[in-house]
Amino acid sequence: MRNLMVIFIVLVTNIVFAQGLKPGILFLDASNSGSVHEQGVTFYTKLIEQNPSDSRSLLLRSELYSAMNMTREADADRRKALEINPYSHLHAGQRDRHNFFVNRNYEYQIGNDDENKNGFRKSYLLEDEYVSLFDDQDNPAEVNYLLEDALHDISVGQFLDAEKSLSNIPEAHRENALYLDLKGVLLIESGELEKAIDMFDKAIENDPQFTIAYHNRAVANKLLGNLEAANDDFESALNQRADIAKIKFSKAKLLELKGDKEGAKIYYQNAMYSTEGYPEAKLNYSVMLKAAGEYTMALLEINELIKDYPEESEHYYVRGGLYFIYGEYLDAAKDFDTYLSLGSEDADVLFYRGLSHLMGGNELKGCSDIAHSIDEGHTEHAALYLFMCE
Repeated sequence: MRNLMVIFIVLVTNIVFAQGLKPGILFLDASNSGSVHEQGVTFYTKLIEQNPSDSRSLLLRSELYSAMNMTREADADRRKALEINPYSHLHAGQRDRHNFFVNRNYEYQIGNDDENKNGFRKSYLLEDEYVSLFDDQDNPAEVNYLLEDALHDISVGQFLDAEKSLSNIPEAHRENALYLDLKGVLLIESGELEKAIDMFDKAIENDPQFTIAYHNRAVANKLLGNLEAANDDFESALNQRADIAKIKFSKAKLLELKGDKEGAKIYYQNAMYSTEGYPEAKLNYSVMLKAAGEYTMALLEINELIKDYPEESEHYYVRGGLYFIYGEYLDAAKDFDTYLSLGSEDADVLFYRGLSHLMGGNELKGCSDIAHSIDEGHTEHAALYLFMCE
């Protein structure tokens, strides 16, 4: 695989320089100085003389001036480039593209939020643990049937149907911990978080070993902003069942929210490498590495994830963003294209595919995608089209 970390610019003549430099990529090493930088400055100066509005060449010459410790000249070029085109800074380097690209924070969906791009299209429910509970419940068969029916309806977002199933359970069986827990889950889904916590309290009072209720109460407390209470509940759940990867994932999400990035990484890794595994943990772990600028490690993790789960579109969004940051625009465009081909209609991804094409030198495809993305609702960077396409 090509070395994505550093591209050493080796110039023999201006022609070699022009052929060897990929559009939008310029990574400078401290040891790469002297005549190479001077020839680069000469090359871009000629381009700027031919077209004084060439903001890309101004930006790249500014980077060369910076490497030569010519701060005044570098600042002047950068200032002028940004006056001509505020988006020209994307040509400068990884950090500029990193700051421009929007990371997605992958969280569970609550309720029927089909528009939530950051959701997993799955709930926070410990589905496998619920299934195993029905064999242990000392309930009549018809009650277990109604509980199973309610759980199924909740898992597919049919909350009114779930409520009907629970309402058909006889009064004598409504102190059951599982019944109380499912009532709490429905209250989470309807946004009645304090009432949900009350239900989970009752479930735990009924059965102190009911791990699921601790986890779900933690979710409710987290949504309510009671982060310490949520942390205590996740710890209680893990003390009872340290083998459940999903609880470790939930704990990692909480630590992220609290700003404990290193702690979150540890719990993501624990979830990733637990016996049952949890691919969503690897996805968020990759995003964390990417956000921290650890691009190579992030790429290794997301590549493994794509190898094991090639059908998940969000994996391509993360890797496409990494390629975009690296300046590997063709690879970025391919990943965004794969994302869209998997059936995810997403104006933001369409925009990034267009921008990757544009910065990779394909103005026709790039501007077409960007225009289409604006029509589809990506208006945040509508001005970019005016500066880079018209």
